[in-house]
Amino acid sequence: MKKILILTKGIHASSSRERALIYTDLLKNDKVDYVHLGLSKKPLNYIKAIIKAPFFDVIFLQRKLVSRIFFKILRIISKKIIYDFDDAVFLDSDGKISSHKFKNFSYICCNSDLIFAGNNFLKEYAEKFNKKTFLIPTCLDISKYKLTVKKDKNFFDLVWIGSKSTSKYLIQILPLLESANKKLKDLRLINISNVNIKSEFIPIKNIIWTEQSQYKELNSAKVGIAPLDNSNWSKGKCAFKVLQYAATGIPIISSNIGVNSILIKQFEAGLLVEKENDWIKHIKKLRSKQNLYKIYKKNAEEMSKMFDINANYKKMKKIIKDDL
Repeated sequence: MKKILILTKGIHASSSRERALIYTDLLKNDKVDYVHLGLSKKPLNYIKAIIKAPFFDVIFLQRKLVSRIFFKILRIISKKIIYDFDDAVFLDSDGKISSHKFKNFSYICCNSDLIFAGNNFLKEYAEKFNKKTFLIPTCLDISKYKLTVKKDKNFFDLVWIGSKSTSKYLIQILPLLESANKKLKDLRLINISNVNIKSEFIPIKNIIWTEQSQYKELNSAKVGIAPLDNSNWSKGKCAFKVLQYAATGIPIISSNIGVNSILIKQFEAGLLVEKENDWIKHIKKLRSKQNLYKIYKKNAEEMSKMFDINANYKKMKKIIKDDL
């Protein structure tokens, strides 16, 4: 593989950054020429992709469910196509199958040379259409998360990082965080997103997400929280925020759902929520039991090392070499 054309939703999409563009320095080191085109909201880039595709060894289509007409043209003119996805893109956000999305998804899977799926739930769906489907977890460059940041001694800071679409999960548990603060008095919520959240009963530090601001604010917190609902959409999530928390060395409290649950159980990196009051109970436990806190902190850091970019890149290279 000497030349790769990377097609994504766009540079501002987290999946584009963390499952495609994160590898650009490693590709350079391997002397692989690459071009990135963001397709969402840029119709001209679809034309550019068609013009450029024949001159590349591999087309790496990340997450974007392009139309069947566009993909059919891309298939005809391309040497090899890899489709990578890290969300249940064939579902609506309520977890129900979308007929339109599922038709595009199945067509893309059937006609790609390789499929990279972010977790086993997603892998099982893709394998129905293409046996050359491989589990490639979402990874991160853990070196970027190793900052020395003073934690505010006046607060026991809980941190949540996410997007507008996932902020609904945080808002759902906000009354529980408020109840916990009525008992503990020193809780604060650090919200790293582009959504402003307010509360009368718990202080909230709203931080506009930028790549640099996230590292500092994550490191300033004591506990990372990851609420989800019990839907197939949530089961399609690849636990990226859990890995971000782990990379900064903070214990995690998460809904007992999907990959979040699997990782936290496997590495003993935090506590899982079965019922609503567990949010309050678990926060109190990590606030009061320092020995337990230290164990989860250490385990979380060890977990993050298993998902470092370098390990993932080696795995991808081997699959491409052996199976493409």
